[in-house]
Amino acid sequence: MEMNYLLMIIGILLFSLAGSSLAGNVGAERCGANIMYEGKGAGQVVFDGTLHSSKGFSCSVCHEQHGLSSALFEMKKGADAISMRKMQLGSSCGYCHDGTKAFSVTDYLQCANCHHK
Repeated sequence: MEMNYLLMIIGILLFSLAGSSLAGNVGAERCGANIMYEGKGAGQVVFDGTLHSSKGFSCSVCHEQHGLSSALFEMKKGADAISMRKMQLGSSCGYCHDGTKAFSVTDYLQCANCHHK
């Protein structure tokens, strides 16, 4: 009887720990995931996490401060308003995708490099 009681308590504890660790990740994207953005009239934009990580970029590159006044992006999808204006000012995706660090100048002006209808 004692052994069954002990096993039941261990099972409840393990179930509780698993549930609490999963609850913190509800809605979180895994590192390397593709994330879709509406892109409005210009067409959908897909962030290719696998491509970025294959180039050596970890999630923290864009999601932590690194000397900036704030991180480029919050960790929650949809928390940041992304716009072409922000990109042109060098924030959000435009911090790297500026025609110099990523994309050539002519590629930067080609909407279809990011937007897909």
